[in-house]
Amino acid sequence: MENSMINSLKNVLPILEELIQEDVSTCITDREKCIAVFINDKVPVAFKEGDKVPKDNPLFMAMEKNRVFSAVVPKEAFGVDFKAIAYPIRDSNGKVIGAVGLAKSLDKQVSIENSAKNLFTSLGQTSEAIEEIAGGSQKLSNVINDILSAANDTNEKINETDSIITSIQSIASQSNLLALNAAIEASRAGDAGKGFSVVAQEMRKLSQNSSESSKKVMAALVEMKKSIDAIVGQVNEANAVAGNHAAVTEEMNATIDEITTISKTLVDETKNL
Repeated sequence: MENSMINSLKNVLPILEELIQEDVSTCITDREKCIAVFINDKVPVAFKEGDKVPKDNPLFMAMEKNRVFSAVVPKEAFGVDFKAIAYPIRDSNGKVIGAVGLAKSLDKQVSIENSAKNLFTSLGQTSEAIEEIAGGSQKLSNVINDILSAANDTNEKINETDSIITSIQSIASQSNLLALNAAIEASRAGDAGKGFSVVAQEMRKLSQNSSESSKKVMAALVEMKKSIDAIVGQVNEANAVAGNHAAVTEEMNATIDEITTISKTLVDETKNL
């Protein structure tokens, strides 16, 4: 029975690597020594047929404790990371008659784990960068809102000035009419009205100058208002772009957070392989 079970394992282990599609080395022992070894070059082991089983080896512990033992062997030991698994071989009565060992390469796992860690780190950095962009977008939006507020205040002041200029033009028109009437009355008074005639003429000049000046100011204010309206339009467009930018960065950040969670899960899962 003992030989039958061990012989069966000897027949299976050589093709185990192809069955599980992994780089593995295997061996079989009796209670004292190694009786068969199947080595993969990518998973070097220190055993050869006839070697005694060391007491600190998982194979020995599996036989002593009558249970499965496993351990991760670091790259420093044999030049490659691998996982060693030892399973006790029992006869029909449950008596331990030996052990079967498997050394599985962890190169792929380590590579995946390292890639996942690098991805996790890169995503963290990307997330920080996106948060900075989002913060900048918010600041930009605040500045744009301040500009809009200032532009609206300026437009209100211009409208107030328009009202004042209109009043000045009205007063200038009335003053011009009064000056004209005064000149007529001074002409009727003859020599007695000459002095008053001079005052009337100066008053008329003043009203005309006031009217012309107010028109120039009004024209300048109209152009200023056009410029401010154009600025307001452009700032509104910039505000819309900033709003879209903030929304996009928020969506990107949510996506990055989701990918980060997945990559962290990947890192944790590779540790359990």
